[in-house]
Amino acid sequence: MKSFMVFQSDFGLVDGAVSAMYGVALSVDGELRIFDLTHEIPPFDIFEGSYRLLQAVPYWPANTVFVSVVDPGVGTRRKSCAARTKGGQIIITPDNGTLSHIARTIGIAEVREISEAKGHRRGSATSNTFHGRDIYAYTGALLASGQISFEEIGEAYDPSDIVMLEDLYPSLEGDTVSGTIETLDVRFGSLWTSISKEFFEQLGIRPGETADVTIMNGKIRAYRSFVTYADTFNDVEIGEALLYVNSMEHIALAINQGNFARAYNIGTRSPWRILIRKARD
Repeated sequence: MKSFMVFQSDFGLVDGAVSAMYGVALSVDGELRIFDLTHEIPPFDIFEGSYRLLQAVPYWPANTVFVSVVDPGVGTRRKSCAARTKGGQIIITPDNGTLSHIARTIGIAEVREISEAKGHRRGSATSNTFHGRDIYAYTGALLASGQISFEEIGEAYDPSDIVMLEDLYPSLEGDTVSGTIETLDVRFGSLWTSISKEFFEQLGIRPGETADVTIMNGKIRAYRSFVTYADTFNDVEIGEALLYVNSMEHIALAINQGNFARAYNIGTRSPWRILIRKARD
């Protein structure tokens, strides 16, 4: 049975790069069903590519083949790999940090380095600048069409050896949880943090209660206020800030029918951090 293929890249859609990857995959098997996650990852932004995989991968069937190409080190000695998640999905990608959020949240069951002998499109060996077309789309299509097995892709290596991005985990110090602002809910300007619901629950804050929230830009305090922890946006007034559990089961900060990031000029990732503690009586 053929598997679905899902493409992600930082290529955009203004030229023929994405279409070339489609063409390679369909040349391997014209009956493949191919979908797009996104091609609007900011150029070279491995962190964003890693995060957007986490946003989509868990909701696809086991054996779906994702091809993720955010590869500023294309042609260098970085590994090309195929990783099977603990949910059974497969990700074809450079091993450059792109697997970090999947490894953190879902887990990687097995990872294999793509063999140059089997995973390089015939006639493309003289070019080292478009591995998305010549290795990743090609290998992904062979796998999705059943022409090779996962075990035939190449030699296995320890999942603990994959390249991991830094600053992925929240911390608890005393009565305060802190974490990074990993990304924005792009259209609405909500802040999505590295603090999972389970980690946040150590504070003992229940829906309807108030949290003391601080946002730091390095050593500069960019925001501090007392914010309601709410189940839904409708639990606070329009224009009021709230903490909530987002679709990734992590803590987020928003303004009901507003744009928090724009309102307070908040950025993402280091040196931006969010600190949360239960409001004192």
